[in-house]
Amino acid sequence: MDFWRTEYWRDYLLNNKIGAVFIDHSFYFGNKFVPLIQERGTCELFSPGFNDNKQILMKIRDIAEQHDIKRIEVNSQIKSYLNISGYTCIINPADINPSKGHKSAIKTSCKYLKYQSLTETKQFMLDYFKIAGKVTRPEKTFEILRNWIDLGFGTLLKATYEEKTAGYTYILHYGDYGYYFMSGTFPQYRKYNVGHYLQSVAFDILKDKGVVRYEIGDQAYNSLVLQPTEKEKNISLFKREFGGNIEIKPKSEYFFDEAYFKQIMQERINNYARSEIKQCEQLQ
Repeated sequence: MDFWRTEYWRDYLLNNKIGAVFIDHSFYFGNKFVPLIQERGTCELFSPGFNDNKQILMKIRDIAEQHDIKRIEVNSQIKSYLNISGYTCIINPADINPSKGHKSAIKTSCKYLKYQSLTETKQFMLDYFKIAGKVTRPEKTFEILRNWIDLGFGTLLKATYEEKTAGYTYILHYGDYGYYFMSGTFPQYRKYNVGHYLQSVAFDILKDKGVVRYEIGDQAYNSLVLQPTEKEKNISLFKREFGGNIEIKPKSEYFFDEAYFKQIMQERINNYARSEIKQCEQLQ
């Protein structure tokens, strides 16, 4: 989605983590914005995407040398970088095909729940923290989410049960692309399938906005790079059962330091081995 390569998303990345300070190394290449973020205290860069262009890569190498950067991760396919792509689930809101279980859950939820589309995020923030049991994001994050609503990029949905707040879902939409951004449900209302209900509402809203590709979320699987928890696997299954297609989500990395490359690779091998052994033991 082109939104990831805008200053709007860069601003979110700089303000989405409690207790963290980020350094902005972003730059313009012609009229193309290249978002580039470093968390203070780390030796790594992250970018939500840029073009595979020799001059851009040279500029990034210069930044890495100036700031003692040892690794970069980018959500793009870069030929000269290592491929660490994952998978995600993409749905056409006008042509959904949920599983039998999800169809039943949506049908049931419609008997009990109603929804509202909100323009303010303050109560959402307070409820989001209450659901999580702690403050999970800076207040600035929710100010940015409200700004996206004002700009027409975001939609905040609230589900209610007998006029009481049951849960929320926030979705992004930029051009013909949508993204399931965040959600939260109060535990006492989970039996009413709040998540299923709000996704079904989101499908209709996105269809009306002309969205044809709705990214409902990453698909977690065991790999050398990532070993998801059972909770993360279950969340992936929940998203996948709304239907759609599983597609490759491009991601690349590059190491500017050989010793750091060996360190990270050894850590990944150790973590992957532990994860695989644990899974084998569970099957016995």
